[in-house]
Amino acid sequence: MIETKEEWLISGKKCYAVTARDEVLEHFVDSLSACRCLAPSDWRIIGGKDPAGRIKIVLTGHFVSQVPFSEFRKKFIRPFKINQKT
Repeated sequence: MIETKEEWLISGKKCYAVTARDEVLEHFVDSLSACRCLAPSDWRIIGGKDPAGRIKIVLTGHFVSQVPFSEFRKKFIRPFKINQKT
C-alpha cells in the first residue's frame, strides 16, 4: 500500500509525502525517475524506515508549486496503484 499526503517543510514550503514499504516505494521512485515532467531536483528522499518497514519520500520544489496535490494524486499515485494491481 502507498500513502500520500500534503505536508509542509520546516521552511514553510509545501511538499508531498509518499510512504510505502521498500519494494513498493522503490518501484514508485523508478516511475518518478522515468517521468519527463519531474526533474530530479524536484524530489528528495528523506527519513528512513519506520517500525512497519516503510520509508517516506518527500517531493519538493518547482514541481510541487506547479502541480496541485489533487493533480499529483491523479497523475502519479492513481496510475501507479493501478499498475501495481496488475
